Amino acid sequence: MYKYREIYSDIKRDILTNHYRAGTLLPTQEFFSEKYGVSRITLKKALNLLENDGLIFSKQGSGTFIRPQIENNDSELLPLDLPVGVTYSHRDQKISSKILSFDARLPDKEEQHHLGISSSDPVYQFKRVRFINEQIYSLEHVVLPTLVAPLNEDILLGSVYDYLGHVAKLQLTDARRILYADQADKEISESLEIELCSPVLVIEQVAYDQKGRAFEYSKSYFIGNKSKFSLDIHLNRK
Repeated sequence: MYKYREIYSDIKRDILTNHYRAGTLLPTQEFFSEKYGVSRITLKKALNLLENDGLIFSKQGSGTFIRPQIENNDSELLPLDLPVGVTYSHRDQKISSKILSFDARLPDKEEQHHLGISSSDPVYQFKRVRFINEQIYSLEHVVLPTLVAPLNEDILLGSVYDYLGHVAKLQLTDARRILYADQADKEISESLEIELCSPVLVIEQVAYDQKGRAFEYSKSYFIGNKSKFSLDIHLNRK
């Protein structure tokens, strides 16, 4: 992996986790060049990617700033343009989980395709209901290759992404999301405590780490008349 993409992923993670706070100055290019041991040219490539993502912007004579995200006090708001989990998107809320199932098995063809693995590579599969402030938020069905990191039910009760970051040094830097409407089947209706055939919004996701490897294939189900989502558009004007 190119060095500038590693730097881009590292700074992007720090922005998304509020290590560098919105509206404040990003540290200087001298700081980052010394921190990562790279030239200004390499660093500039990383900063260009962050600017293209709409995460930073420059003011001539003032420096580079962290772009503020659109504020919304609704606890059901999920930013679709940032590849982060519920713990980050709702970091000021109380997050909890209820595990419905957890096992290890061999992947089916669809999972092999999305994760780039073979039929003999085992995967973890788990389903859990996520709560925000003790209110049902979503049902998650997640598949991860077992080689990524060992999992257990205690880990699934918290933030899986935090755990993977600490144990496997894995950073979620990119994701491909497909959104579509569906109807709640028996499992979904019982998990979300809604009527059978009620409308639900589905987000199907393949998540990638800082080296561009797929490490998660998931489907998340949201109550149709409760959840709200946002997508900020930033035009890169040169």
